[in-house]
Amino acid sequence: MKKLLIFIVVLSSFGCSDYVDEAFLNPNASTTAKPETVLPAIQANVARGYQFDSRFLGRYVHYWTITTAGGTWDRMGYDPGTDNGGEKWRSHYWTSGFNVLNMITDAEKDGQMDFAGAGHAIMAHGWLTLTDYHGEVILNEAFNTSALTFKFDPQEQVYQKVIKECDLALEKLNKAKEKGASETFKKADIWMNKGNLDLWIKYVSGIRAKTLHRYSLKSTYKPDDVIKAVDAALASEDDDIMINFENNAISNLSANSFGPIRGNLQAYRASDLIIRYMDGTVFTGTIDPRMAYIFKPSTDNRFRGVRVASGEATSVPAAQRTSNFFGFVATLAPAMGIDTAARTYFKNRSPFPIMTYAELQFIKAEAAFIKGDKVTALAAYKNGIRGNINALNKHFTGYVPMTPARVDEFINKVSPANSADLTLSTIMMQKFVALWGYGFEETWVDMRRYQYSPDIYATFQFPLTTYPDNGGLPVQRVRPRFNSEYLWNANELTTIGANNPNYHTLPMWFSQK
Repeated sequence: MKKLLIFIVVLSSFGCSDYVDEAFLNPNASTTAKPETVLPAIQANVARGYQFDSRFLGRYVHYWTITTAGGTWDRMGYDPGTDNGGEKWRSHYWTSGFNVLNMITDAEKDGQMDFAGAGHAIMAHGWLTLTDYHGEVILNEAFNTSALTFKFDPQEQVYQKVIKECDLALEKLNKAKEKGASETFKKADIWMNKGNLDLWIKYVSGIRAKTLHRYSLKSTYKPDDVIKAVDAALASEDDDIMINFENNAISNLSANSFGPIRGNLQAYRASDLIIRYMDGTVFTGTIDPRMAYIFKPSTDNRFRGVRVASGEATSVPAAQRTSNFFGFVATLAPAMGIDTAARTYFKNRSPFPIMTYAELQFIKAEAAFIKGDKVTALAAYKNGIRGNINALNKHFTGYVPMTPARVDEFINKVSPANSADLTLSTIMMQKFVALWGYGFEETWVDMRRYQYSPDIYATFQFPLTTYPDNGGLPVQRVRPRFNSEYLWNANELTTIGANNPNYHTLPMWFSQK
């Protein structure tokens, strides 16, 4: 984000020879990069920000937990003095930030509107997820290279910035569409949309829909605008926006961060909450076919999850132990990162969804429900469930196949026959299930908008003991990244209260009426 920080990180991370190389540049080496050489790296960093932080955020929203009891994040806390939970901040401001801006500038100079439009789309989504996650962030002074300290801006201003970036993205992408995507763009857009400009345009409409829906508790909320944006976005699971990966035996850095070759999730387990939503406990007697597709049962053939913050005791009988996402009871990844027992989002080459048709249909369902149009809400609700199931079948491998007949039966059982009987809780719980494994930020926005209420999220339980700094309050935000803000921008943190021990419990703008 700032020159001084980048200089120090480069020096400390790569050693003296790299510093000398920077100080005495090779006159024959290129000092600029063309948009087509930058875009693939930018796209890879989009996934990195999501996935690295989800190791912690997934525990806040009770998607998963770890086998050890009392983890700080499981208790809705944080790890002081570390960058845990700060990868999205790092990706937006540093590894992507200037690269995206420079790509846009260079592309516009050369008339490459496809690259420029894609850049604005990525920047829009970056601002959206950053503020959803952290609250107040550095917006207006973010990329000022002459400054050493940076002021924070209100969350509402960041959402306004997202809409402006969406407008710019659509302007550039529509211009590019007039003459078609260039071959250069098609070759560079390898990790996301494969040069499909229509899909980029739909992606922008999805970002707009998500942003407009952040106003749901405000008097200015316009559900019709949300529905319109959803309808202009992804048309089916075929349009799901994915980040793709390689399975490179030489370097695992190009593999899926959730895969066993990366070794990031071996001690993680599904929460008991997600299992209750799928095993017939909450949706009484109705077994969700996705449960056996995504999760592996214990050896006694029962599906179990672990209560967040409670861990899994070593005294649990072997037949009742839960498996990790690689198909093993052990808290180690399989040797050599072999992923043959892993399923869905957890194989080395599994794509990572950053926006899905199912997600947007549930947003439409909630918007229509708030409007009072339950007929539209019920149709979108069903589309959301089916879209998620179809996406799992289309993009991933599972343990037990989901047959069309079984899927139809399930959707009929969890859908009221009369739209008047549809409830907000039903919509939000099925959205919770559909976004498991990838939609961490969207789910956390929902849970905070509804104050983690068990009236909305049936059987949700706070940890028995919360982190001491919380004062018994639930977590609401992640603190700014330690190694940039708390070391180099500490004075500015006082303006938003981020130096206070309980800062992470302060309500977000979007969660207040």
